[in-house]
This record gives sequence, C-alpha cells and structure tokens, in this order.
Amino acid sequence: MTKELFTIHIKFISGDTHVERHTEDSVVEAVQRLTLGPAAQMGMIDEVKVVDTLDCTNLLWQKGKLIWPRRLGTNGMRVDGGIC
Repeated sequence: MTKELFTIHIKFISGDTHVERHTEDSVVEAVQRLTLGPAAQMGMIDEVKVVDTLDCTNLLWQKGKLIWPRRLGTNGMRVDGGIC
C-alpha cells in the first residue's frame, strides 16, 4: 500500500522559506518540531502549512496559533474537513 505524501511549507520571520516532504509516518513529528520546537519557541517561524498530494491544506499554523483546522474532535481528527 502506498503511503500518503505531505509537503510542509515553512515561512520564517526573515521572509525566507523552506519546504520539507514527509510521509504519513513522519508528518506529525515534523509538525510538532516546527510548531513546538526551539525555532518556534524563539519566534523564528512565522507560518507552517501542511499540504497533501491533492493540494488540500491539512494544517495551517501562523504566528504561534493554529488557524486550520479550526476544531479537533476527541480523537484528534479534524471534524471540519480540509481546505481544497
């Protein structure tokens, strides 16, 4: 079975950007590192956007706040769908 692929677009406060590619096995750890890790704690990361292979935005984090999904269910899954 093929694993789903995700692209993470990172925007730094300097205006620089970086792109990381992950599978479903590594995307959660990458998002945690980018939104909770040292660079985020120091305020160096302005935006983190996770996009799937269908070009749907699965997560949008800006300036230290989760913008999308707006709501999470009790099991951690989004209940309001993705942005396509």
